[in-house]
Amino acid sequence: MVRSRRLILLAALTAALLTFPATAAFPSAIPEGAIPLEGGGYALELKAPTPDWYTDELHEQVVAAGAEGVPIPDGVELPQSGLAFTGIRPGAWMIFPSWCTMNFVFGGDSTSTTTTKVKGNAGGKKTSTSSGGSSGWYIGTAGHCTEVGDEVTLIAAPGVLMNIGKTVKSVDQGIGRDFALIEIYPEMVQYVNPSMTYFGGPNGVNNPAVGDPVLHAGHGVGVGTGGTPRAGLVTYVGKGDNTSQTAYGWDGAASPGDSGSAVRHADGRAEGNLTHLVVGGEYVPAIIAGTTAPYMEALAGKPICYAPVVPNPLPAPTCAP
Repeated sequence: MVRSRRLILLAALTAALLTFPATAAFPSAIPEGAIPLEGGGYALELKAPTPDWYTDELHEQVVAAGAEGVPIPDGVELPQSGLAFTGIRPGAWMIFPSWCTMNFVFGGDSTSTTTTKVKGNAGGKKTSTSSGGSSGWYIGTAGHCTEVGDEVTLIAAPGVLMNIGKTVKSVDQGIGRDFALIEIYPEMVQYVNPSMTYFGGPNGVNNPAVGDPVLHAGHGVGVGTGGTPRAGLVTYVGKGDNTSQTAYGWDGAASPGDSGSAVRHADGRAEGNLTHLVVGGEYVPAIIAGTTAPYMEALAGKPICYAPVVPNPLPAPTCAP
């Protein structure tokens, strides 16, 4: 009970601190790397850098180990994972090529895929495509967390690093259009489960609406490292940076490392992902924003895989759209 109260207090304090810069007292205090918003305010991508201990040499070992994985090196101190369930699933902890969080599992039965990369905002868009084989299984994260061709490593089990697949699509065009798709290697499919790390579902897909209660489990540094689950309330739905009606925002707690997180409605349906901290501008009173789940499906070209409302701790590579 004491631990639960501390977590609730921490989330409340964090939300208050994140909300504070949105007031008129901070019209020009824009942090380095922030994205200016129309009408004032700014947005920050919520990724964190890969830790220094994850060296190029260690990455080569992880890639070579395949489905066996590699133990985290001795002497490395990480926050204890709070994940209820591990594996390749919504809420899994991404450690390379950046510190982020995975969102939903996407399924299909194709044997080939076209890879696409879209980087930059309007006026600076780049697109590249290539073709290759596919396991038919995918998982998402934020587009600003990985680029096409990146090999993606998770802390897929307590103390174990696994290279799970390669990024085949990356769209990084700001709030409402920020999503990446990772193709899971065939030998890693055995660890896939579309059920979320704490909660059951997603048992459907929903267009967010103001007032929706939402839940996510990310790996934000200091707030949710290890997958602490957090709740919020949707307070904005509408235009994003480059598109219309594909962005949404909510009040809650988030920090760098949460980017990509799967956000689920309290009734189980997928609402979208988590990509940015927003301060001021049109998103007020929202302080966290992301891309809606229906638009994520459109970008992926594949459906989000459903799971029962009752959480499933075991690997279960089944996809029910």
